[in-house]
Amino acid sequence: MSKGPVSEGLGRAERLSEAGEYEAALDELDRLLGTHQNDPAVQTARGWALENIGSQRLPEAREAYLEALSLDPTALWAKEGLSNVLRRLGQIEEANRLCLEVIEEGTRRFDVEEDLRELVGWCQLRLGMSQEAVNTLGVALRLDGRWTAVRFDLALALLCAGDRVRAVVEYQRGIHQAENGGIERLRGVVRVALDDLEEALGERPALAASREAMSIHGLLRSTLLTSSKAG
Repeated sequence: MSKGPVSEGLGRAERLSEAGEYEAALDELDRLLGTHQNDPAVQTARGWALENIGSQRLPEAREAYLEALSLDPTALWAKEGLSNVLRRLGQIEEANRLCLEVIEEGTRRFDVEEDLRELVGWCQLRLGMSQEAVNTLGVALRLDGRWTAVRFDLALALLCAGDRVRAVVEYQRGIHQAENGGIERLRGVVRVALDDLEEALGERPALAASREAMSIHGLLRSTLLTSSKAG
């Protein structure tokens, strides 16, 4: 079962995305379009690559996610990705509406798609429902303790919920867990965690000034730098 915006079965594009090599992943996904033009998973993965390349590609990411949803209206990874992109483009009301839809639809599908707990937890966090996000992501991690991306999401939710000491611990655990997956995997997941942290702290100046937040930020930055040099 796929856990994340890049589905299993996309081969090299999946590995490149996991390593944070989004330009190369996008090239691979564009090639896949020749034979998978109507595959929502390919368009969702393209949206993920495009939004992570940089702000200049956000309009293209929006179109990729919209195309995925036109092919499959139930593609919640695409809907959540579209919400993230719209938020970064300043369309907050629409982004929030999509987050609510993901929470409602995803919760109904927990029994058959456990990976949707990550989506629901993330959307709860984006809507300021920090404790609800902690609860949802905590359950997801108990179901699969190897789920590194969820551990980083839980750490951020804990930080936003005010449980700063436990947040530091979860970030440390996430880094240790990612290290066991190899240097490329480490670089990819830490980069996403750092981007998510910086966006959250940008919205919460008081939290950004806390000792724990600054410590976490420094830890993620130094880990990313070390892994980039090692790679």
